[in-house]
Amino acid sequence: MFYIHLHVASWFIALILFFTSWYLLSIDKQQPAKIAHSINRIIFLVIFYTGFILIYRYTQAPVWENFGAEAVVKAIGGVYLVCLMEWLISRFQKKLPSRGLVIQFFLVLLMVLALGFGRLPWGFLP
Repeated sequence: MFYIHLHVASWFIALILFFTSWYLLSIDKQQPAKIAHSINRIIFLVIFYTGFILIYRYTQAPVWENFGAEAVVKAIGGVYLVCLMEWLISRFQKKLPSRGLVIQFFLVLLMVLALGFGRLPWGFLP
């Protein structure tokens, strides 16, 4: 239970820091955006650690037979979401077009949230 709450809280903090960095870069505040992005990278380490622990616990639990594939898809989606956050901040810093990555970000975020909170058995929704 501890790792689930730590994982969710880490994602919440990471998303807040990501959108903060995005906003700061949009108003051309490079240094504060770089600080928020650096803190976000530390949060990513917590996300990866707790995500690995949760996947390991899914493999040991009896729910793995029914939800194993969905847990793996969610894990891959979570790793891809972290990659998208890094790519987007990098592209925002260089002022490159990023519409396709933004669309992917929101679609993958929606999928990961739906699987994590709504579909998988250790989520908040039944």
